[in-house]
Amino acid sequence: MKHEIDIKSIQEAALLHDIGKVLIPDKILNKKGALTDSERKIMNLHTELGYALLKQMGISEKVLNLVKYHHQKPNGSGYPKADNNFEFDINAQILQVADIYSALTEDRAYHRACTKEEALSIIYKEVENGFISKEVYEALKKSI
Repeated sequence: MKHEIDIKSIQEAALLHDIGKVLIPDKILNKKGALTDSERKIMNLHTELGYALLKQMGISEKVLNLVKYHHQKPNGSGYPKADNNFEFDINAQILQVADIYSALTEDRAYHRACTKEEALSIIYKEVENGFISKEVYEALKKSI
């Protein structure tokens, strides 16, 4: 894994990573309770929709790929299916961990906000499963 952190690209991707959700119907985006399989497939399109929207705006390829693959895992089990442009480097991990932490600690239509401790515990399982490096987890823990 590369350990070269590109703060500018991470910051830009963090601001833009969910922009594709503007094209997801509100009834799916704000649904209380679990999504059906077909609703989940639509929701999962937000990464590719965001990529497509931003590609027309002169955004760097690095940021575009961070946006597109912020739900991907190093073993390819996330979404969308990774192509040759995907590299699960430290920048992708930082964006992913920030996104997960944010999603867990904010009230959403489908769940109550977790405490910081609960969120860290959930994220640590990703470390144990080999999806997130311990150094990225420790940096998150230290920052909060």
